[in-house]
Amino acid sequence: MFLIEKIDNAFQLISLGILLALSLYKAVSLQNRTWALLAMFYGATSLGNLYWFLYMVLYGETPWFSFIPDFCWISAYLFQVMLLLYVKKEEWKWRDLKILWLIPVFTVAMALFYMRWGEYLTNTAYAVFMTQLLICSICGIRFSEKKTGRYYICLVSLSYCIVEYCLWTSSCIEWKGIGLLNPYYFFDVLLTLVSIFFYPAVGKAAEDELH
Repeated sequence: MFLIEKIDNAFQLISLGILLALSLYKAVSLQNRTWALLAMFYGATSLGNLYWFLYMVLYGETPWFSFIPDFCWISAYLFQVMLLLYVKKEEWKWRDLKILWLIPVFTVAMALFYMRWGEYLTNTAYAVFMTQLLICSICGIRFSEKKTGRYYICLVSLSYCIVEYCLWTSSCIEWKGIGLLNPYYFFDVLLTLVSIFFYPAVGKAAEDELH
């Protein structure tokens, strides 16, 4: 089980590390802020994953206190929100979407649930940023023109949030004796794959800016 987690984290590091390098190259060569924000998202996520991976390799266990990776991952959410707001072109009439009022109810409820296993402050911070991210993602999908880069970015962002919550919830359950069938590993790999889809979505958004 522990070996599977190491392989899973190694896959994340390699994948996001490559995407970070590609995004940085695009940001510098094209002088494009959209690519720069994506690179910051990949960079912050990769730093959190790197700390987690090195801790497992050096100490042979998952981190008991995860303040450092949590800070990196929460920073990644901030850069993701900034990316969604930057590519926004249409006005978001968020008051017309009554469903948005359910988002803070959901995120607060989930935060209270996760507090049975995690820190109060950390789970509160996650709830705040996930609320912002979900609102921006749904508004972007609702009010952005279809088949545009910014629409796809918001769609990928919403998928990212959904998979993240599935991952967190699966980590709260003890899955004994199922090995590779553990849903946690499935959602962790799926989260990496969703993160990869940000790259072509941002590429489409950058292309749209030229037309």
